[in-house]
Amino acid sequence: MLSLNQSKFVDSKVLVFTRIFGLVFLLFVIKNNSAYAQKDSTVKESLGGTIEDAEFLRENLARKRRAKKAARREKFLSTLPKKHNAKAATLLALVPGLGQIYNRRFWKLPIVYGGLGALGYFTVSNYIDYGCFKRAYLHAVDDNPNTTYVCPSTPTATANELKIYRDNAQETAELFVLGLTVFYGLTIIDAFVDAHLMRFDIDDDLSMKIEPKVDYDFSTQRFVPSVGLAIVPRMKKNKPITPYF
Repeated sequence: MLSLNQSKFVDSKVLVFTRIFGLVFLLFVIKNNSAYAQKDSTVKESLGGTIEDAEFLRENLARKRRAKKAARREKFLSTLPKKHNAKAATLLALVPGLGQIYNRRFWKLPIVYGGLGALGYFTVSNYIDYGCFKRAYLHAVDDNPNTTYVCPSTPTATANELKIYRDNAQETAELFVLGLTVFYGLTIIDAFVDAHLMRFDIDDDLSMKIEPKVDYDFSTQRFVPSVGLAIVPRMKKNKPITPYF
């Protein structure tokens, strides 16, 4: 058995060891927390830098797109007449193709001349058939054997068949005349509108968005949620939306 002095000595050593262990543990915890805090701060700074870099790249790309769009527009406007003559543009629009040439819309010429040519061809062709069937029908019903007229496309047609062919050809020809008139009117409208709006500036400041809203229904005296479609002009500093007429 240990004596009283030996027992006190052992207790004092245990107490010193416990204090040293506690101090070391406390220092370890403090250092560990400091390391985690520093790591967390580094991660936050890294994420913050990444987000800022992404926003910078996005803005830079948007700026480049706007610059390219503006350059293309300036290049196109440089090919237009220096002074826009509304009267000349209107008069030229009445002649198929000249309005598109005045507006420098050369890619529309095949559409204009192709459409007018096709509709004109079928109109004339059906009127020729109508005249042929009409003469053949009149000769078939005049009861005069000395007057004969035969259409090359229907050499053996009877009087009733010739009447049906005549009516169908007349109806088809009139439909093509209507289509030709409408298409010609569209070419005039296209040239006229293009001539007056080709200097109109349309950019990203004019946007369309769908957003929810709340309307008040007076019949039920309640607020009713709904979805609205609106064209919203976004004004930026030193960049007003100005039409060029």
